[in-house]
Amino acid sequence: MLLSKKKLITTGVILTAGLCFCLPQKASAEVSEIQMDGVMGQSLTDETVYDVPSAGAGCFSLMAAASYDEYIANAWTTQGEYTSATYYHREELENRELINGIDVSWWQGGGRGSTNSYIQWEKAHEDGIDFAFVRVASRDTEDGSIYEDTTANAHVKGAKANDISIGLYIFSQALNEKEAREEADYVIDLMDEYGWNPTLPIVMDRENGSSKRLVAGKLSQKAETDICIAFADEVRDAGYNPMIYSNSTWYVNYIDSAELREHNCGVWLARYNNKTDQKVNSVLTYEKLAAIDYEFWQYSSEGKVDGYTGNLDMDFWYKDTAVETGGLAAENATCQSVSLSWDKAADDVSGYRIYRYDPDQDKYVYLKSTSRRSYTDTTVTGGNEYRYKVRCYWTIGGTNYYGKYSSAVSAVTPPEKVENISTDKVSSTYLTLSWKPSEGADGYRIYMYDEDTESYKKVADIKGETSCTITGLSAAREYLFKVKPYIETDNETLWGTSSSAYAESTKPLKVADLKISTVSSTELSLSWKKVEGAAGYQIYRLNPDTGKYEKVETIKNPDILNFSDQKRSTGTEYSYKVRAYKEYNGENYYGAFSDIRKMTTKPGKVKKVKLSTKSSSVTLSWSVVKGATGYQVFRLNSKTGKYEKIATVQGGTNVKYKDSKRKKGTTETYKVRAYKRYDESIYWGTSSPVAKIKVK
Repeated sequence: MLLSKKKLITTGVILTAGLCFCLPQKASAEVSEIQMDGVMGQSLTDETVYDVPSAGAGCFSLMAAASYDEYIANAWTTQGEYTSATYYHREELENRELINGIDVSWWQGGGRGSTNSYIQWEKAHEDGIDFAFVRVASRDTEDGSIYEDTTANAHVKGAKANDISIGLYIFSQALNEKEAREEADYVIDLMDEYGWNPTLPIVMDRENGSSKRLVAGKLSQKAETDICIAFADEVRDAGYNPMIYSNSTWYVNYIDSAELREHNCGVWLARYNNKTDQKVNSVLTYEKLAAIDYEFWQYSSEGKVDGYTGNLDMDFWYKDTAVETGGLAAENATCQSVSLSWDKAADDVSGYRIYRYDPDQDKYVYLKSTSRRSYTDTTVTGGNEYRYKVRCYWTIGGTNYYGKYSSAVSAVTPPEKVENISTDKVSSTYLTLSWKPSEGADGYRIYMYDEDTESYKKVADIKGETSCTITGLSAAREYLFKVKPYIETDNETLWGTSSSAYAESTKPLKVADLKISTVSSTELSLSWKKVEGAAGYQIYRLNPDTGKYEKVETIKNPDILNFSDQKRSTGTEYSYKVRAYKEYNGENYYGAFSDIRKMTTKPGKVKKVKLSTKSSSVTLSWSVVKGATGYQVFRLNSKTGKYEKIATVQGGTNVKYKDSKRKKGTTETYKVRAYKRYDESIYWGTSSPVAKIKVK
């Protein structure tokens, strides 16, 4: 909330309730004994004197310096909500958000060693307290040891549970840069241990005092400033915002506040007064005070806040929200998303809000909040123009405070991503692919993955169609394809996002050189050449009853290139064909069938030969052998001990033969075998059992 400016100006003097603004009788330079407030450790006498003393000796006109007069004339005022004073705020801070807060330590708990917070944080928040700085550690003013503020965790948890934003501070007595970094690391370690995760700065509390180690060190302004910067750098390196707390005297005389600004270190000014600038003879000049660029002002140690019975340190936060988010850019627009990025608006922002123009409402509408400096809008569709703005925000005390809108950026989304690619045709040398039309696309470019270059290369541009045949492919090989839609504009071609990779495989080649040989009367042997890329082979045999080829075997080993077809009928012709297959995506991809090959089994064995004899002759007879085209008759030569063919009986049904002119009284031994003529070859059956007879 912006508060109104109040100007109380008269000629020559400034009046409030009829009082003359005069310097009090006891200024800070005249205090002989410094008292501590027990919280931040600053001098009560130094910092609680208002510029409203009683009239009389020592009274002077604050209009003595023109620059100070201007400050008073242009200051904007607020009435204290937790004190009875009216506060004068610098003119340049008028457009900032004025936020109320407190700072606490174990004195707002049970004291040293206590782990309880005595503040009822819910009531404090309801009373307007939106932030709190919590002391978490101190360095001893005598021996220099660092110790934890045992109440810190209770304060932090209570504040955060009631949406009160927190910062952390350490009472510092560091005498060199090493000790400054040690103090920073101590706070960071406590944060990690307790999981505090503050959203306000991490503060180094630098104070004077006659009994303190810090004063005894007698540091120069440069040494003191270097110590503050060392602390700040350590905090910033850990990912947090640093700040230095001290009173106006210390800033004027011992710290180069301009150097702090160069190191992005904030300033928290402790000045118990109703204004931060004043004209005091030679103690503190207005010019030096006016040079202190502070964001927080600790203005009182006697504030009254609901939820706590005692006095509290009170703080103003001049939160600068007039921060414009810059560098907004729209990049990598796709048919389904627009990626936005922007520059950091400030170190302490809670996040960013993204807005998109809605033509139906003719205004920018809220889309999303993010803590990052990028956002991808996934609610877009292809072929449209979108406009965006971004602004940062701070969540303080449960309330969002917003920065300025960025400049608008626009992005045109390309055509929708190609979906539902499918295969229309597959062969061993080409593939035909088709896909669902992309809304608004004028054409498509087809890419195929090249293993040699490990990249996708264009294979075709298709306009007005949603299918493409890719030729010249190798057999039994997987290929990867992508399809990218495009729109042709007057000045350029706007490409959509490529489809997801679509994998497809060609079929194996045709089985070549199928050969069939006869093994026996019941077995045929098949062999063929290996097909590259095949996972196995399928053998088909013609069923003469149905006139169709039926699968008789699947060979699942690509290196097995033969098959024995057993238990076949004797003397029977069989017809075969073989094809290779490849397993791909849970399916079998089959190559073309081989040329058909035919072969016959051998005739069967002549089972039994019957003999009869008369008139010096022997008559042989046997049963018909299936598929035989003739028979051969053999007789044993008793002199050589070998069987000699004595006759060929042609005709499968001619099953008798008469062996004449045999010598009476001799014993003749015979055997018979069937044969079959097939494709200019003769296939012999097995010889019958031997038969003997004595010639009559």
